[in-house]
This record gives sequence, C-alpha cells and structure tokens, in this order.
Amino acid sequence: MDIATLLVAGLANGSLYSLMALGLVLVYKTQDVINFAHGEVLATGAFLGYTLYKVVGLPYPIAFVVAILLGGLLGGLIERIAFRPIAHHPHITLAMVTVGLSFALKGALRIPYGRDIYVFPPLMGHTPIMVGATAISPQSIVTIVVALMLAGALFAFFAYTTMGKQMRATQQNITGAALVGINTGRIFSFTWALSCLIGAAAGVLAGPLSLLYPDMGTNYLLKGFAAAVLGGLESVPGAMVAGLIVGVIEMLFGGLISTAFQEVSAFFIIIIVLMFRPHGLFGQKPVHRV
Repeated sequence: MDIATLLVAGLANGSLYSLMALGLVLVYKTQDVINFAHGEVLATGAFLGYTLYKVVGLPYPIAFVVAILLGGLLGGLIERIAFRPIAHHPHITLAMVTVGLSFALKGALRIPYGRDIYVFPPLMGHTPIMVGATAISPQSIVTIVVALMLAGALFAFFAYTTMGKQMRATQQNITGAALVGINTGRIFSFTWALSCLIGAAAGVLAGPLSLLYPDMGTNYLLKGFAAAVLGGLESVPGAMVAGLIVGVIEMLFGGLISTAFQEVSAFFIIIIVLMFRPHGLFGQKPVHRV
C-alpha cells in the first residue's frame, strides 16, 4: 500500500487517540486519577452523533455541536454526582468509581441500542480523493482538520481565558488556587465537562471511521491511555503529539509489515521509549526539595 495513504490514515486514527489522550490528561492533571470510563464517553458521543444525524436528520455540523455539548453536560453530571461526594477519598477509590461508570454507561447504551452494530455514514462519501497514486479518504481529512481545530481551541482557551488560567492554576496547586479565591469545585466540574466534551467529539469523528456498538470505546481508551503515557501524563501538548505518533506507527506496521502487528506495534515502541524516558516524551521528572 502507498506510504502516503498509510500516513494519512494513521494521522486520522492518531487524531482520535490524541483527543482521547487530551481528555484523560485534563482529569489526571486536576484530580490525579485516570478516567477509565472515557472510552464509554466516546461511545456515548458516537451514538449521540449517530442519532442526531441519521435518525433526527440534523445537518452534520449541528449534530456534531449538539452531541459534544451533551457529552460535556454528561461530564459535569459525572463530577457533581459521582465524584464530588468522594473527592477526598484515596485515588484507588476514585479509579474504581470510573470503572463502575464504564460498566454503567455501557449498560445504558445497550438499553436503546442493544448489541447491534450500526454504521455511521461518512460526511463526504466513500469516494477517495486521488493525489497521484495516493488515495485519501475524505473522512480522514475531516477527522484530522476538526481534531486539530479542537486542539487549537483548547490551547487558546488555556492561554487566553480566565477560566483556562484558573484551571491551570488549580492543576498546579489546588491549595494555593483555593487560597487566592478560585472556586476549585467549579473548576473540577468544568474540567470533567471539558474532558467529556472532547471525548464525545472523538466519538462523533470516530463513528464514520469504524462501526458503532456499545463496547467500541475500549480500543480507543487503550490507545488514548498509551498516548497519554507516551507524551507524559501531565502534558497536554505531549498527549496531542503522542496520539499522532501512535496512530502513524500502527498504520505503518500494519500496512508495511503485517496486520498481525498493527494493534500491538505502538505499545512495543512505547515500552522502548519509556525505558529511556520514564516520564514520557514531554513529561518532567518530579523535583523534590530537601
């Protein structure tokens, strides 16, 4: 297969992994816990987008915006109902709550959709764009562009908005942020809402590239978590870059060597990188004052 075709497909998948990694990193930086239900947030976003676009008949841009806003609302409700009452419990307790949420969301999706497999129609058709000998899927281009736009909007949000700066301050020092008057409870809710909004966006974008079923988020969670670890669990730019790396590596291995190695190739590369950089490509080694 043409290498350029593999690269574009890898960047499209990597864009989704990057969005998943971004969502995981946001919650981890703020509350020091991995959200193991983030895959089900992606699946929820995918089914919301499918329902609004295919069943309700909304135009794709409107369906996309409504689906991700509903995903953000879901994140805010999760934080307010499931996490705020136990926010000061041990981290293992918080992690197990996310595992329970994972099963709860899967069960909720199976109520209306059952165990059937659904097909999300592509936004721009199935006909590939030919650039010389390179065949490029229009949906891959849409996925890459929208993912980069979301990442750019997120970076601008952190850099230029008051809420973004308050989130950064809370992530750096929760106690200090509270002492200067920042409402950390509101920051926690907004962080979860933003994380799940990004996860839902990844789901709507993933829908036309894969099949829809309640368990579809598991693979994306694993790849997103791998990207977050590779980039450095507390690095937002690292999550974006590492997600693209994971996507490209697995497509190159699958297309040039064997599809048997496609699902595991990126993990082998990550293991090698972490042997030399235990804190990830963009992570920083903790400094302790004595």
